[in-house]
Amino acid sequence: MAYSTNQQVARRVYRALKTPSDSDRTTDPILAFHFKEKNDYIMMRCNKEPEISIKGRNQTAGEVKFFAYSDFKDHEEREVIFRLKDDVSLIELYSKGAIRKLTWDSWEKFCHWLESLDEDGVQISLKLPCLVYASVKDQKPSMQNYIVEAVKGALKGRESKDEE
Repeated sequence: MAYSTNQQVARRVYRALKTPSDSDRTTDPILAFHFKEKNDYIMMRCNKEPEISIKGRNQTAGEVKFFAYSDFKDHEEREVIFRLKDDVSLIELYSKGAIRKLTWDSWEKFCHWLESLDEDGVQISLKLPCLVYASVKDQKPSMQNYIVEAVKGALKGRESKDEE
C-alpha cells in the first residue's frame, strides 16, 4: 500500500500498537520524522485523529513550535511528510508503555515496517505485563512481589503438568 495521508499512517500504527481497551492518550504511539537539511522535525501522535506538531532542535519536552514559524512553513500540515519523504534522514517510534523504540533511516524501510504490522492490534497478552506493572507499582505492600510469585507458581505448576 502506498501511504499518502497522515490518517493512513496514524491509523495503521494506532490499530497495531494500541489495545482496544487502552483509552489513555499518554500511551498513544508517537512518530518523529527528521529530514535532511532541516533543524526542525515533525512529531505525529497516532490516534484516531492524528496530531501533528513541530519540534525545534533544542526545544525541551512539552515545547512545540508554531507550524508557520518552522522549517516546514512552505508546506501544509496534512501533506508535508509525504512531500518530503525522499528527504527523510530518520524516523523514530518513541518508546511508550509496551511500545519499544524503533528507528528507520528511510521512508521505504518505514513503509515496509508499516506493511508488517498486524491490523488486529497488539494482543492483550503482550501488553498485560506492562498494564499490571503500571497498576501496582506504587501500592503497599509490594503488589509487584505478590504478582511475580503468583506467576512463578503458575508456571511451575504448568511445568509439572507438562512432565506428567
